[in-house]
Amino acid sequence: MKACVLTWGCQQNEHKSEEIAGVLRAAGYDLVDDPEEADVVLLNTCMVRGRAEDKVIGRVGELQRLRRSRPLLLGVGGCMAQGRGEGILRLCPGADFAFGTAGLADLPALIARARGGERFACLPSPNGLERLPVVRRSPFQASVTIAEGCSHACAYCVVPRVKGPLRSRPMPEVLAELRDLARTGYQEVTLLGQNVDAYGTDLRDGTTFARLLRAAREVPIPRIRFTTSHPAYMTDEVIGVLAQRGNLCPHVHLAVQSGSDRILWAMGRGYTRAEFLALVRRLREAIPEVNVTTDAIVGFPGETEEDFAQTLFLIEEARFGTVFAAAYSPRPGTRAAALADDVSPRDKGRRLAVVLELSRRIALELHRARIGTTAEVLVESFLPEKGRLTGKTPDFRTVLFPGDPAMIGRLAMVTIEQATAGALHGRLREGG
Repeated sequence: MKACVLTWGCQQNEHKSEEIAGVLRAAGYDLVDDPEEADVVLLNTCMVRGRAEDKVIGRVGELQRLRRSRPLLLGVGGCMAQGRGEGILRLCPGADFAFGTAGLADLPALIARARGGERFACLPSPNGLERLPVVRRSPFQASVTIAEGCSHACAYCVVPRVKGPLRSRPMPEVLAELRDLARTGYQEVTLLGQNVDAYGTDLRDGTTFARLLRAAREVPIPRIRFTTSHPAYMTDEVIGVLAQRGNLCPHVHLAVQSGSDRILWAMGRGYTRAEFLALVRRLREAIPEVNVTTDAIVGFPGETEEDFAQTLFLIEEARFGTVFAAAYSPRPGTRAAALADDVSPRDKGRRLAVVLELSRRIALELHRARIGTTAEVLVESFLPEKGRLTGKTPDFRTVLFPGDPAMIGRLAMVTIEQATAGALHGRLREGG
């Protein structure tokens, strides 16, 4: 039997799909990338925004057409299934079964039930942490989950509902996985959690994110990253460990969401704009080369033009390397879903365009300042349409340069010669 896993959403979902693949391979399935070659297609979904759900619904409809020529089982799972419950089978009438964010070790048994003709949703509550095998898609970049779920419960966020409360992995277990990856030659590892800075607060044994980072510095992996940070939880101790650098990358994804104190309070974020900007200043004082990136939501219920202007002022002051912006969409089961969605689609679209344009201008200015410098790049892929290799610097900036595809997976020194808002462009440094 051949199985294909399709993924929507965040890095955590990408890694969860690696675990789904691990479960299937252990059960004897052959893994394929093309749904047209598969006997079973599993869709690991996202519901952070309505648009993400729409894409899944459309994809299920497209996959149904493959049944005209052969039998095909479709399973819809992950966050969207967990959040929608039994209703997921009505939203996706082409699905044979649904699975959630927990109980993934039972997937082979669920597939067998569906093959027997039963149509069902199996959605156990996400409690505890599953120990699952992993099929990693890259031989040089890996993700390691340090915690699942979140207990902060921002007003707009569906994560606590679909992924459960914060559950931190024991630190010795995380470090053992990092050492295994070091032994097999991985060049870069990303530590994953919905709120990495809250790591260990549920264990009550003295475990903290700062302690984990300090220990990770001793593991012989060239680059260690983490995502995502929450401004209300990042400590000066974490900043101090990052300032020691070593293999810890100078990149912090620090989601601000809004620049208005009134909206931040309504969102339940737990900090003010002044506190956020002070945190960014402390990061840059301790780590001058740090790249701070962020998320922003426009059009949250009650957001006025003045609130939106405060977000623009904050972006100007913080000078983020990248702003991942989105228009607000109500999510079922969240506190914000009970509020009037009173910002028009037109205004949301306009505000989103303004944020993205401002973000591009700042990114271009920051990138132009790098012209003439040399950057260490971990080569990730070759872009045949551009004839260029592409990869990331330690501070998570994209670099394109001509070179041999055999360099994929290696570190290269690149002299930066040009800049766009989206990337740095250069050439391989002589001798390196």
